[in-house]
Amino acid sequence: MILRVVVLLYVGALVGLPLVFVFQQALIHGLGTFFRALGDHQMDTAMILTAKVALIAVPLNVLFGVGVSLWIVRHPSWLTRAIDTLIDIPLAISPIIIGLVLELAYAQNGWFGSGLAALGWHVMFSLPGIVMASIFVSLPLVSRQVIPLLREMGNHQEQTAATLGAGPVRIFCTITMRSITWATAYGVSLTLARVIGEYGAVLIISGNIALVTQTLTLNIGANFDNFNDYQGFVGAALLALASIVLLLILGVARHRERKRHDYLA
Repeated sequence: MILRVVVLLYVGALVGLPLVFVFQQALIHGLGTFFRALGDHQMDTAMILTAKVALIAVPLNVLFGVGVSLWIVRHPSWLTRAIDTLIDIPLAISPIIIGLVLELAYAQNGWFGSGLAALGWHVMFSLPGIVMASIFVSLPLVSRQVIPLLREMGNHQEQTAATLGAGPVRIFCTITMRSITWATAYGVSLTLARVIGEYGAVLIISGNIALVTQTLTLNIGANFDNFNDYQGFVGAALLALASIVLLLILGVARHRERKRHDYLA
């Protein structure tokens, strides 16, 4: 009982109170003012850009995460062990450093930037650069959910299906993917939260150009820097609400799946 109270107080102090403060500040002038603030042109443009980045970066990271997880678990070797270690690098490096590395590589005078610029492709201060930074910082989040589950479940069911004549695609869709659905879903939620909330790496590579390369997190930071605190709190509340809704949807769906499984059992 004491441990539960301590845990609740700890989580409440670290997560609950800041969230309450953000929503309290965002709604301090009433719902009417809040909804009018949502119509701010710069913030709307930033939200649209953030949505575009998420729609590109999240699916790519899911494909990579599931694919590399299957490779690492099903085909162990020195190469897969090295890759298993390397994909954790984004978690160990500051996002600012990631942004600086991308700038060194893709700036006009960078390692690859000059060659790409000659072809008419510009990574810095553009949507492709923001997408690249977002993919990099969230790279391991899906695989770190999927790999432990794949190792725990083994490949006995897949081998049995193969001996019965099932092809690789059917085995993946009916057995493998079905078994890792919830691990993938949680990886997607973490990836989406990281992508829409990323600041440091995106700040470096985007240039934080209002109405052009300013994502919602950069817009929030710019509002606070310009002493427009209320607009900043509105943006922060919007981001927090999106994450909360996503987690609630996952929780409800997971609960229903468990009830259905228990009923069938």
